[in-house]
Amino acid sequence: MSLKELSISWLLHSIKILLGDETIRRYIIVEKFPELKHQLKKDIRTFGPFVKKRKTRQDKFKEIETYLEYMINLKNDIVVFTATNVQQNDTDNETHFQTFIVDNNNKKVYAIDPAYNKNEEDFIGIYYAEITHEVIKPFLESKGYDFKFVPLSRPAQSTTNDVFCQTWSLIILLDLLKTKKYQDHNMEYKIPSTQLNCYEMILDFYKDIFLDSMPELLENLQEEYNGSIKENYETEEEKEKLLKIDVAGLLYQMKKGDVKKE
Repeated sequence: MSLKELSISWLLHSIKILLGDETIRRYIIVEKFPELKHQLKKDIRTFGPFVKKRKTRQDKFKEIETYLEYMINLKNDIVVFTATNVQQNDTDNETHFQTFIVDNNNKKVYAIDPAYNKNEEDFIGIYYAEITHEVIKPFLESKGYDFKFVPLSRPAQSTTNDVFCQTWSLIILLDLLKTKKYQDHNMEYKIPSTQLNCYEMILDFYKDIFLDSMPELLENLQEEYNGSIKENYETEEEKEKLLKIDVAGLLYQMKKGDVKKE
């Protein structure tokens, strides 16, 4: 693998980590939609996959349910949040991000699952949206909320090589908040028909966030990239070469075909 290919791989890895971070996700959502009434840390939550020491999966589920109870009492506005599947054990590192738009006025919930497959029973794709099906959906339905998955024209994540659930869940959420098409009962969110065009959509989003809309996040991205290199490389020669990479310049030069190298 060439130096450029290697640096792109680490750049994509770093973006994936950043977009999974609760603070960064909240920042992006609020910057894109400053009109959101509820934008405090306790409002726009991201529940990650990991269970704290001396805690259980059930403790994690209870934490989410406590938030949901709080969230449905935020009256007269739209609330958005993110949740991932919760790890099964200490060695389970799989994450599957799902986002939610809650309309408290009309008691409706719109769930975004990047692996949603309209052709499968219960719309289950290559990843099972466990946290939605087992925790969030039953809890909110018990409170009288109408629950609906946002239908996708095809799964955004259709292969296990696609590890961009952090990205897809955010792209679709932001687009639906902008267009408000989630309110249209006949709406089907369009996912590009080819994998290469999906990569183009992802790359366009990255360039918009880090190079156009919120260049202030480049400092976070460079820091995450440098930290990943330092943590994973022992050979000084290769490490030094990778650390000389300017992530802004690299991202600017990237083409859609580069995205698959993650």
